[in-house]
Amino acid sequence: MKIRVGDYLIEKITEQTGAFPFGALYPAHRSEMSDTFAAEPAAVSIHSWVVRSGEHLVVIDTATGNGRNRDNKPLFHQLNTPYADNLTHADVDPAAVTLVLMTHIHTDHVGWNTHWHKGQWQPMFPNARYICSAKELKQCQQDPALQELYHDSILPLIENGQLETIDVENSPLFAGALRYIATPGHSIDHASIVLENGGKSAIFAGDVMHHPVQFEHPHWNSLFCEDLPLAIASRKQVIDWCRQHQAIWFSSHFHSSSYGHVARDGQWIPLED
Repeated sequence: MKIRVGDYLIEKITEQTGAFPFGALYPAHRSEMSDTFAAEPAAVSIHSWVVRSGEHLVVIDTATGNGRNRDNKPLFHQLNTPYADNLTHADVDPAAVTLVLMTHIHTDHVGWNTHWHKGQWQPMFPNARYICSAKELKQCQQDPALQELYHDSILPLIENGQLETIDVENSPLFAGALRYIATPGHSIDHASIVLENGGKSAIFAGDVMHHPVQFEHPHWNSLFCEDLPLAIASRKQVIDWCRQHQAIWFSSHFHSSSYGHVARDGQWIPLED
């Protein structure tokens, strides 16, 4: 299903779905849950968003990627998903993609930056500019735990001259209508991406939230969040921004309906996938 925001058409490309018990996804807040709720599965999705307008064909976040060594973590390690086929079914030619925007450098957002081709990791989108935070790149390069990710999903872009870094707090405009806003906390320099065109607004919120339950409990941080106070502040910032702009929220991990509106009282109003 394609969603229109002004002159831009947006479509979800799913890689995989899964679930965590709520108590495991939000472990710091287990005491606020009943035993029954804590055991219930929180369904999640890992996907990209494709944004099209005129000569622009943009991919926002690139999911996890196949064939990666990721410490035997089931959602990430040595996957074999039909993501590339899903791109084809959506009429996305990787060679036609002009821009790849990363909200942050975590394994489930950068994997399909590259694919295994002719015996090496090569850019999945050979003609695209890839954009990420300069601060996130520096951390990725220096963190020993991220070296596998760096070498299979980031370094090939650098070697091919396709990676560009930015200061997300002073973002340029991309594809005529997209710009970064700083929403740190989940990661060191996590950023959301705003789309404004034709009097309409949207935000690709990355991992500001993992599940709609956080609209009811915006102080809940997932087990993946790094700076907890900053993550809470960013979550409230994006909720307020959506309310003020009557914007569509495009999530990175909501299952079923992955996009929707925020009501004036802060409640989530999903739209149909």
